[in-house]
Amino acid sequence: MIKRYGTALSASVLLLSVLSACGGSGTAENGANGSKDGTGEGAAPAAPKQEESWADKPAELVFHNLAGGAEEQFNNTYGNLIRKKFPNYTIKFIQSKPGTTLPELVAVKERVDIVYNTIEYIAEPLLGTGLEYDMTELIKKHNVDLNRFEPTIIDGIRGMAGGKIYMLPITNMRQVLFYNKGVFDKLGVAYPKNGMTWDDAFELSKKLTRSEGGINYLGLSASPAHILRTNQLSKPYLDPKTMKPTFMDEEWKKLLQTYFLSYGQVESFASRTSELKRLPYYTEMTNTYELAMFVFNSQFPWDGASAVKNIDWDLVSMPTFKDKPKVGSQSSPFSFAITSVAKDKDAAMEVIKYLTSDETQTEFSKNGLMPVLKSDAVKKVYGTASQYKDKNWSAVYYDAFAPLSYKSIYELGIERQYAPLMADIATGKVDLNTGLRNIQELAEKYIAEQQKK
Repeated sequence: MIKRYGTALSASVLLLSVLSACGGSGTAENGANGSKDGTGEGAAPAAPKQEESWADKPAELVFHNLAGGAEEQFNNTYGNLIRKKFPNYTIKFIQSKPGTTLPELVAVKERVDIVYNTIEYIAEPLLGTGLEYDMTELIKKHNVDLNRFEPTIIDGIRGMAGGKIYMLPITNMRQVLFYNKGVFDKLGVAYPKNGMTWDDAFELSKKLTRSEGGINYLGLSASPAHILRTNQLSKPYLDPKTMKPTFMDEEWKKLLQTYFLSYGQVESFASRTSELKRLPYYTEMTNTYELAMFVFNSQFPWDGASAVKNIDWDLVSMPTFKDKPKVGSQSSPFSFAITSVAKDKDAAMEVIKYLTSDETQTEFSKNGLMPVLKSDAVKKVYGTASQYKDKNWSAVYYDAFAPLSYKSIYELGIERQYAPLMADIATGKVDLNTGLRNIQELAEKYIAEQQKK
């Protein structure tokens, strides 16, 4: 099983070449434009000299990828672009690995100016450590228009911090349904399409879950952590008011029943799950060719290029609930956070402004990094300049984003609690009510232990 997709962007996304010609609108002038000096007697007083733009001032910025991505990945995706746009900035990178994790850097007073990761993975190491920094005033100072962004992302970022803004999104992901065309062709079943409901997906899965030519084919599966943390009902793991786990709430029964139990208790699926000791993953679609459909991150083909290269694949929109038509998954934005110890917060903000400019976001979009802006012009070019330009990328924007649920510093720890239980719940070895009660108790215990530290 590979690292969570979206936390380490593929080094193959070489964006410098396409962005180097992009002038961008990522700098803001600090001061009014003055008129030319008057000359001669009686001329108007000389206007003050225009101040340097932020880009002209020398600065040093230290970046840290909380996912552990290598420096080459950072440079190919961000670093080289930033250096091109801001030649007076010294850009440094510290990889997260044993000895240089964020807590270890803090312990030795090693300065980090910008940390980045997906929103779920940035909360735990950043919030509550003293490194979080409310960027609200910087955003205003540098004229970053938050109305340009996908609103559910900004609302979600504010919601996790009591209205403060501790990070801004740079690229995005969501859940979609990938499928192996070869399995459909082999079994003579029509391909899935955009706009299916979960009931439609289950009917399709039934036709595909069967034995053929000595192979026990499976119709549908999903990654529990990814689909649950971005669930379409926007149900959080914790109640933001009480900070208590919510797994005894009725919504979780609906989510687990829909996402897993509806197909997980088919005999052949349950048997294969028992053999694997986990739910079927994307590897059963890309490596062993037994799984027909898998719900996963939209970024998967770029981050997992070696996995998809041997199959004929495509994608459609994530199936929807009948009572919530046109509501897809939540966003999973890849975000940059300026730390409280950042040496030059203005320079850091200018970099973020540049990376979220229309020009840069358009080029990100073309090359397969999902943009964070709501601009139709930026969204419509998604994937068009990538190696996968012929795929059905309309799937990514077919449905609206579900509101971002509350994200706490306990997100990843809670997922580690429920992960070992999901296969038994999905296949009926543990009944749904008992399974959710077990998850609730484990989550409560985990939080209590963390709060004692």
